[in-house]
Amino acid sequence: MRHLRRLASWGLVAFVAIGSGAFGVGLALAAEPPNWQFSSSITYESGHFGTGTRTETEYIPFTLKRLFDQGDIGLTLPFVTVRTAGETTLVEGTLQKIRKGPKAPVTRSGVGDIILKGRYYAVDEHGLLPTIVLVAKIKFPTADESEGLGTGKFDEGVGVEFSRTFLRDFIAYFAVSYTIIGSPAGTDLNNQTAFDIGLGYKFTPQLLGSVLYEERTALVTGEQNPRSLLFNADFKVSQAFRLNALVEAGLSSGAPNYGLTAGASVKF
Repeated sequence: MRHLRRLASWGLVAFVAIGSGAFGVGLALAAEPPNWQFSSSITYESGHFGTGTRTETEYIPFTLKRLFDQGDIGLTLPFVTVRTAGETTLVEGTLQKIRKGPKAPVTRSGVGDIILKGRYYAVDEHGLLPTIVLVAKIKFPTADESEGLGTGKFDEGVGVEFSRTFLRDFIAYFAVSYTIIGSPAGTDLNNQTAFDIGLGYKFTPQLLGSVLYEERTALVTGEQNPRSLLFNADFKVSQAFRLNALVEAGLSSGAPNYGLTAGASVKF
């Protein structure tokens, strides 16, 4: 839905000792780490997004991710509902002002754009070096362009993420990405550069809280860059199951006035 806001987590490998037959031979079996992760969330956003009318959206993505030792690849299928006067369009789950619309507000629902995203863990944190993750993604235009649920065009993007633990319980985070935006007929959308910078704190071994500043360049020349503050909480219920919540506060007219997200993920 958005640029990466949470740090990657690793699976647990458990070893079990099993006694054998009459000769008393011991055999150790290693349980396989989880190879898959399923996650979902619901995001509600409300704002003017640079228009004269208020738009509200619910974005519900379902993501299935294949986990590897040095990265992961995931496919996201979202379902969206938008209540708008028609001046905004969803671009990768985020509302953007890119066209003029009808005067009367309407409600539109349907399948959003499918996103395929891969990450490669290039460097593990050690010494003075941070964790470095390389990211690539492609958006497939599966949403209905005529309903304002997508642009009807492919988007492709690349990015890099950095994180570093310090003072034992603090985590610094920075990410930057560049996305080639496909322009629908009658529009000339700019490609988009985005960055996040933030700080996290481990309140307990299970609870990580973080605050981030996020900014993206506007898709339409002359419009304000969407800028937001993000407040995130991630709670590890178990090694396989996590809960998370996010509050967004918009800092510019191109961003929502506010947004709320709640989600969960499970590894198997």
